[in-house]
Amino acid sequence: MDVASKTVDSIKQQGSLDNKALEIQLEAAEMAVSNETIRWLVGKELKITTHGDVYGRKWDVEKYESVMYTELEREYHKNLIYLAIKQGSTSVRDVSAKTGLELLGVSYLLADLERTNRVEFTGMTNSIPVFAAL
Repeated sequence: MDVASKTVDSIKQQGSLDNKALEIQLEAAEMAVSNETIRWLVGKELKITTHGDVYGRKWDVEKYESVMYTELEREYHKNLIYLAIKQGSTSVRDVSAKTGLELLGVSYLLADLERTNRVEFTGMTNSIPVFAAL
């Protein structure tokens, strides 16, 4: 109970959340937890960690949650990139600046977003690749 009281007090001291300033992050997080793969991973955790996967192998809870959190973070970052492009950031550098993600990570995840038809390469502007959200 002490932990819950401390957490509630800490949140009260921090004050109201600035929804407008965190709009893109909140939307990306909501999209990530609504993702079918993430929902499947969460739904299967108990079965896989207690009874085993389709091959009968029981997963260690920490290992399973590590896989789940890695996938959740990846999905969150992809959604951040998608939303940044949707809001007008068209180059890798623009997306990186808007999201705070590293350039290499943005480039890597952009390729994945292209494969899944969420963004498309629209051409070059001053030798810089330009993308658009679909």
